[in-house]
Amino acid sequence: MHRPVRWAVGGTAVCLTAWLVVAVLGPSAAAPALGAGVGALDLGLHPSSATVSVLMALSVLSGGVGLVGSVLAVSRGWQPRRFLVLAGVGALLLVLVPPVGSADHLSYAAYGRIAALGGDPYSQPPDAFAGGTDPVASAVRDPWRSTTSVYGPVGGLLMALCSVVGGDSVRTTVWAWQVLLLLAWALVAVVGHRVLRDVGDEGRERAWFGVLFTANPLLLTVGLGGAHADVLAGAAAVLALLLAARSPVLAGVALAVAVGTKLPYGVVAVGIVVAAVSARRLTAGWLLRGALAALVLLVPAHLWAGVHVYDQTRTASRFVSLATVWRPLVEAGLPRVLLLPGTALVVLVVAVLWWPVLVRGGRLQRAAGATAVVAAGYLLGAAYELPWYDLLLWGPLALAVAVGPRSARLLVVVLAARLTLLALAYVPGLVDGMSPLVQAITLGYRREVGPWVAWAALLAVVAFGVRARRSVAVS
Repeated sequence: MHRPVRWAVGGTAVCLTAWLVVAVLGPSAAAPALGAGVGALDLGLHPSSATVSVLMALSVLSGGVGLVGSVLAVSRGWQPRRFLVLAGVGALLLVLVPPVGSADHLSYAAYGRIAALGGDPYSQPPDAFAGGTDPVASAVRDPWRSTTSVYGPVGGLLMALCSVVGGDSVRTTVWAWQVLLLLAWALVAVVGHRVLRDVGDEGRERAWFGVLFTANPLLLTVGLGGAHADVLAGAAAVLALLLAARSPVLAGVALAVAVGTKLPYGVVAVGIVVAAVSARRLTAGWLLRGALAALVLLVPAHLWAGVHVYDQTRTASRFVSLATVWRPLVEAGLPRVLLLPGTALVVLVVAVLWWPVLVRGGRLQRAAGATAVVAAGYLLGAAYELPWYDLLLWGPLALAVAVGPRSARLLVVVLAARLTLLALAYVPGLVDGMSPLVQAITLGYRREVGPWVAWAALLAVVAFGVRARRSVAVS
């Protein structure tokens, strides 16, 4: 077994194991209590914040090693068949234990509960619903108790469906959501395997897709292991890319789920249309079938959600998280009105540099490349960025990098390092429950180191992009 393969397998195994141990130990500063009910199991041991922080840091760092090892191994021709089995087992186990790393799943459960009982999660915050006494809605943790839903109406309807399954139990509601995410992840894995089976040379595309998306240890833990809505949106977005050329109707439905869960995932539509135009295969009938399929799902969902559906989204657009390039500038006095133009500028720069490198190959790869370029620019330049938001990037990148030059793989390594260090900034994950020492270390890293990690990643992507663009022009 070559060294990169050992890194890939060993790093991924340690990453998944450490994350699972944190989850199974029970409520902590990394995992909020779920109460009684059927679903994910834990031992109820209430480990200390220091214990779970060390284990989660080990998980994240090992995941970064596993991801980089996978990139190096596949670059040398590795076919990760058994590795995908390891990842599949890990994904299944992650759904048998409580989510770790944030309390977002409690908000999903609350929004679904409000909708299922006839309320409006887009105008009624959890702490105001049913006088603040509802057993599910009242479980939301600070600082989100008084925050209305920021998620799209399709995602909102799926949250309501999980609430119907879970009833009065937070644990069962959350578990239904976890199972839904696992099914979405498994569907992408199966469809990706089938679509890429006859593409490329000797399974190279399948290998890249497997290690960068399906079996990416950081996406499995931070995303699926955290039960984030981005898993659903990211899986649907990748399905739209995979199915666009074969079935515009199914692709439209998948796109509706993606953008109807989180708006930024609509960038996939841009990639699909750009690729079709460049391949001179954009026909009115193809476009109309895809658009109508998306609208059949999106229009009723928006009518159900009502006029308040994007109120919280507009409010959130002014937020600035700690580990971003904009945080030091805002604290130094930069007007927030410049955040959106600044993000657009970063997207433009990254797109200009990396477009000729990643947007190449067949129709699927070009659509994925265009999506990945815009997504990378958005994530590098966003004012509010959390590690699980990277579900927007890694699926399209996995589909594009196989046909890109060697410089594209260097971009993957830089983005893998960025995701690792960004995820490390959000260990253990909850606002409360940390000891003073753990809180000082966690928030200190997030506030003092995180922004410079973001800046280093942005500058590296720009610098390598200049070099990669020149090499492509010469060749």
